[in-house]
This record gives sequence, structure tokens and C-alpha cells, in this order.
Amino acid sequence: MKKLLLMLVVFVYGFTQVQAQTKPVYYLVSYYKTDRDKTEEYLNLMKNYASKIWKEKIKAGDVTSYSLYSVVSSSDDGGYNVISVQAGNSINDFTKSNTMDLFKKAMPGIDEKTLTAITKSFTSIRTSVKYEIYKGIDGIASGNQPYHEMNFMKANEGQESEYVRQEKEIYKPIHQEFIKNGNRTGWGLSQLISPLADGSKYNYVTSNAFTDWDKSYSITVDDYNKIFNKLFPKAALPVAARKMVKTEVWKLEVSAN
Repeated sequence: MKKLLLMLVVFVYGFTQVQAQTKPVYYLVSYYKTDRDKTEEYLNLMKNYASKIWKEKIKAGDVTSYSLYSVVSSSDDGGYNVISVQAGNSINDFTKSNTMDLFKKAMPGIDEKTLTAITKSFTSIRTSVKYEIYKGIDGIASGNQPYHEMNFMKANEGQESEYVRQEKEIYKPIHQEFIKNGNRTGWGLSQLISPLADGSKYNYVTSNAFTDWDKSYSITVDDYNKIFNKLFPKAALPVAARKMVKTEVWKLEVSAN
């Protein structure tokens, strides 16, 4: 597993927050690359300034949560080390407010010169890599979730419905058992809806939440098989309807909800 420097990643408090929602949940995921040796500076900027803007955005009802994560490890270097995720009930929610107006609300009395200097400090030490929008499908959340194992999946051609069925009817109950046993604190399934093309490397992502780094990869294939046999004693494990494209572990740095 290739180690990456701890960098900033924005994540909307998890793809694992869907289960209690009656409205649809969408996630705007923004991937960034910070300059070398600028990680702490960027984190401090996000904690001291951006988090205030996030709270104003949530207060205005534009989004429901906003989080920032750092990439701890990845099986495939995607060229980013920071990810921002906003959650909302509509894709249009992400563009409702003007960021500069929210900045002024969060810090009343700030002068234009200081405001320009702060915003420039953000953009000068990081580069935007890509943006994605996901729709939450299902999830379970329980307790603290500082680490997320993100598994990017590609459903087999013609088997998307079967893949989603397997996740919801077979793997969700298995993850529920892991959560009950204290091995995890959350699980979620989301579908990539933009950008999407026939050649997309992946079109779904699952999220497994943990309380600490050591538990991120502590669950083995044998553990999965034992739980499956317990829950479905008369059934055979189905043939996978997807391929794992890559896996990453994200660490929560800043959040607002």
C-alpha cells in the first residue's frame, strides 16, 4: 500500500450518513493537491477561515454538512491529497450561495484587502485536480468516524442493478454485524453521477468508517466469510458483480454540520 503525505481532503462528513434520510442526499467531492511542505499551512487556513464559511453555508440551508479529509494511504496515486465534500439534498444546493458573501458574514467587519489576501493564500498553495458528484444510496452510521476506507468500484457491464442489490441485501447486513461487534462505526454506498461516461474507471464507492488507523485493515476475508455463513447459512456467496478499482484511507481533519 503506497503511503501518501497527510494532506487535506474535503469530505461532507461521510457517505455513511444516508440511512436516516427521507430526502435524496448528494455529495460534491472536490479533489486537490497541496504544494510540498504547505500541508499544515493549508490545514490551518481551513480550520481558521473555511470552517466558518461552511457553518454559514449550513446555517443558510444550502448544504447539510461539510468536511475535510487527508489521504493516509492509497492503492493508486490519483494526483490529489486533499478532498472536500459538501452534502445537500439537491445538486443545485452547491451553488446557492456566494462564497465571498458568506466570508463577510462569518467575519463581520473584515476589510477588502484582508479578505483578498486570505482568499489568495488558499488558492496559491493548492491546485484543483477534479470534481465529482455522488448520490447516496444506502448507509449505516454509528459513533465516531475519524477514518474512512474508500473503495472505488466499477459495476460489471449490464450488472449495475445486481451489484446494488448485493451491496444492500448481502454486504450491508455483514457490515452491520461488524459495526455491532465494534470493528467499524459506519458503512455507506454511493453512486457516481457526474462526470460519467462509458469509459469511467469507477461508478460506485463504498465507505467503511473506523475509529482508529489500526482497525482500517484489520478485517480479513475469513472474517467476511464467517459473518456471511452466520447470516446466510443456506446460501452461497454470490459471484461479484463489480471490480475493485482502487482503495484509499481518509482521515478526518475538519468538519461542520
